[in-house]
Amino acid sequence: MTGPANEYASMQGARCAWFVRARHVPDALAKIGLVGPADRLVVRANDFTDAFRSAFGAGCLSFARDVTPEAFLDATRACPHPAAGGPREGHASYADGAGAGYDRLFWFVNSIGCFGLRVADLRGLADAARDAGAILIVDNTVASAWGCLPLEAGAHVVCEGLDRVAAGELAERAVGIAVARDARGRGRRRVADPLAADAYRMLAQRLGGERVQPSFDVSGRDLDALARGFGTLPARMQRHDDNARAIAEYLAANPYVPSVAYPGLPSHPDYEVAARTLRHGFGPAVDFELPHGLSARGLIAACPASYRSARAGGPTTRLSAPRGDEARFIRLFAGVDDPLEIVDSLDQAMRLSCDPPQP
Repeated sequence: MTGPANEYASMQGARCAWFVRARHVPDALAKIGLVGPADRLVVRANDFTDAFRSAFGAGCLSFARDVTPEAFLDATRACPHPAAGGPREGHASYADGAGAGYDRLFWFVNSIGCFGLRVADLRGLADAARDAGAILIVDNTVASAWGCLPLEAGAHVVCEGLDRVAAGELAERAVGIAVARDARGRGRRRVADPLAADAYRMLAQRLGGERVQPSFDVSGRDLDALARGFGTLPARMQRHDDNARAIAEYLAANPYVPSVAYPGLPSHPDYEVAARTLRHGFGPAVDFELPHGLSARGLIAACPASYRSARAGGPTTRLSAPRGDEARFIRLFAGVDDPLEIVDSLDQAMRLSCDPPQP
């Protein structure tokens, strides 16, 4: 392996890695045809439900109610077996060739994701996936390889939107896909992982093997941006994470804010899991609820325009409305800009809404 793909594989501790031009991780998985209509895909990503429904057929898709192994096992038992009647015409996994298996099982979870920024116990989920015969796919977009190493925790495939790796400089969205080595552990504790070998075989047949890694529709300009970004990623991500923690602590103490979801707060339901799963911090994202009478649209409009126009993964703090413009929930991705300026802008916007000046 050479070039940015090799660098990315090394960061992830992966056997192999590829880049695919795609809007987000569900789009990338659909484009490469990893999950076919005769397979089963169990997902916990309730902030991306619509993306999965549009990318995959309802026949292969099932949603877990939580990020726990028990929830994934329940969803696996409850979902139908699309291949019960045999292979279907037009199966998306035709590249597997003769002897291909059907009714393969995939589990999908975020390292940090869902409403409320849940953090999955990746080691526990990986153990349960192996017992269930499921290939575990982890979306590591929020945490990045700096903040979490899902393959080290036992996942088989890790995917990541590459905006933050490239410091917001991508001309078009792209996703990195990396696959685990086919054995876990070292020395006498080294154990073969057939599911990792299967995942590599399926991905290599679609994207090229260890010695040939084309970057599908990713321009040379964007590959250069990724190559530059690798060198600065640790310093940038540490600032993103540190700023997010400072902003989350401010919001948690703000009387106008009903609730804050940030994995680094002891009040978060996954605080202990996050402390042993994430590295260097608790991620760059903060979810928070707005006071009654203030919508996400209103709050974002009252803040500096740069917060809503900032490029994903770039240096400027970015605000979005994960539950819709009229809902009272905001997702903030901390940039490397001054967190004191961010909290001051948020404070002023909420004060003006809750205590408007009298005529």
